[in-house]
Amino acid sequence: MIQRIQTVYLLVATILISLYFFFPFASFILEQDMSVYHLSIKGLIPDAGCQKVLVRVIPLIFIISVIIAVYISSILLFKRRMVQIKLCILNIILIIGFECCLYYFTRVSAQLLGSKTSYSIIFIFPVISAILTYMAIRGIAKDEALVRSVDRLR
Repeated sequence: MIQRIQTVYLLVATILISLYFFFPFASFILEQDMSVYHLSIKGLIPDAGCQKVLVRVIPLIFIISVIIAVYISSILLFKRRMVQIKLCILNIILIIGFECCLYYFTRVSAQLLGSKTSYSIIFIFPVISAILTYMAIRGIAKDEALVRSVDRLR
């Protein structure tokens, strides 16, 4: 299972997506009083130690959880390559939806606060995960082609 390169791709993509649970993905600095707000999986929270959430991002929590669950199931279904390819395609679609929701929530937060958005490096991790998932699909397809060519020889 882990010796296949596509499993490593899927594992790295899972780790990249799961980092959203630990780090904020956007920051907002209000120019009036220089206060800082962070948008993370917990919501839009001021940096001053107050835990009052201004914007809730529950759809992002749900989408991230589904993406991680699909990644884990596609890693564990290594013997069923066609199902694994379909799960990877589903994950790419979910990642595109996640990126759209992420952009929406940052725009809403910026309009609510009336400030500019400062994106974290973590904002590009879904794009990297989608690329890794595509590379995993190619590796899985190569394995499937190899197995089918061996079956023809029998």
